[in-house]
Amino acid sequence: MDKTQEIMQQVRRIEMQARKAATTTFAGQYRSSFRGQGLDFDDFREYMPGDEPRFIDWKVTARTGTPYVRKFHEEREQALLLAVDASASMRYGSSAAADSKLEYAARIAAVLAWSAVQNGDKVGLLLFGCQPHFYLPPSKGMKQCLRIVREILFAPAGGRDDTIDDVATEILQTQRKSAMCFVISDFLSAPDKQAIGKLNFRHELIPVRVNDPYELELPETGRFYAQDPESGEQYLVSTTPALRTAHSKAMKSHAVEWERTFTQLGVDYLSLLTNHDFVSELRKLFARRSRMFAR
Repeated sequence: MDKTQEIMQQVRRIEMQARKAATTTFAGQYRSSFRGQGLDFDDFREYMPGDEPRFIDWKVTARTGTPYVRKFHEEREQALLLAVDASASMRYGSSAAADSKLEYAARIAAVLAWSAVQNGDKVGLLLFGCQPHFYLPPSKGMKQCLRIVREILFAPAGGRDDTIDDVATEILQTQRKSAMCFVISDFLSAPDKQAIGKLNFRHELIPVRVNDPYELELPETGRFYAQDPESGEQYLVSTTPALRTAHSKAMKSHAVEWERTFTQLGVDYLSLLTNHDFVSELRKLFARRSRMFAR
């Protein structure tokens, strides 16, 4: 079996799992977990007593000599943007996990995409950390879901991590209309409070941090050659107790920096390991947000 056939089989497996999870686990919970998209401008009409003064359009009023207010209609349709990291570090998968980080991200994206489509929402994709980057505008339907999974798994060979500022800038340029935005990445780049803040200001941001268990805790394997997935450089590593302790401490410190950034900005987030089931964590996220917006 060639690589293409293998990936297509994987796409179909992920599709079946995502349909089941979206239907049985998140039915009715998805939409209540997110803020509505607010009001869209509809037309102008003359001001009437009792109208909100803040809706007066002063340009039209000055031109006509009569007070006019802006009319709005509620926008019921939401858009979901899945921004997925396809850099070289996301291709890593240890023996402790069934999936690479990218395959795990594809499964998460599939469940979210199916949940959106079942609720009549549009879903789009931005692949970053690879060259060239890929943007699929939000659209409805099952074909869109399948294409999203396929594009993630077929993403071109990953390069170096993009900075979060680069990612935020690209999202703001490509997705101009307010959307729910899940950024799925290992977040190995440095935290950037300003970049996260500007992205969260325009969109409803939920970062999903994905790591392999061996990234956080080095196994006791003695001496081995390790390769930097992004530079290709190889290193002879000896997993002494001191090295394992120092590595674990550094990774925890990096995670705490990201979590502090998210918390300070009031951004909801998930931290996941590829050897754990993400469905239960998504369910908790949706339930938590449903309670928050029901207040």
